[in-house]
Amino acid sequence: MIQDSEFFRMEGVPITKEEIRAVSIGKLNLDPEDIVLDIGCGSGGMSVEISKRSKFVYSIDNSEDAKNTALNNLKKFNVENCTVSLGNAEDLISKFDFNKVFIGGTQNIEQILEILKEKNIEIIVVNTIVLENSVKIINKFEELGYDVNFVNVSVSYGKKINSGHIMLSKNPITIITATLK
Repeated sequence: MIQDSEFFRMEGVPITKEEIRAVSIGKLNLDPEDIVLDIGCGSGGMSVEISKRSKFVYSIDNSEDAKNTALNNLKKFNVENCTVSLGNAEDLISKFDFNKVFIGGTQNIEQILEILKEKNIEIIVVNTIVLENSVKIINKFEELGYDVNFVNVSVSYGKKINSGHIMLSKNPITIITATLK
């Protein structure tokens, strides 16, 4: 995994943290021939990591700042098997052919999951930070007939202080994996 500090960052544009990227990549079960859609690509951290393990990545974000940040990171890491599109996922999904999906953040998640089900996407991995969104997504996947697994990942970083060392925690992330039955 590329360290978070190596990525180009822009204020207000999120990035999936290194440890969360590692687990999410594992849940995608990538193959060198996979073509992956990254919805809500933010800074492009997942797009860069996925591109190193798959044939091609289509990245989408509805923020111009996110698109530019992701493009900067693709260039920085010499990624040539990825494109970044600006717009809403529900409007753009039909333009691409892919077999796996990573969702790092998006609006209209239920509509997007319905569109992905129509395309018979076999593996979808979704990262969430808001518990209510996790429940909504899990319920929607089950309604659509997917097998659903989820894990909540908490990461803490060590820091030296005068009297010893402490652990500083980051927000826990729920990683939901849906597999088509």
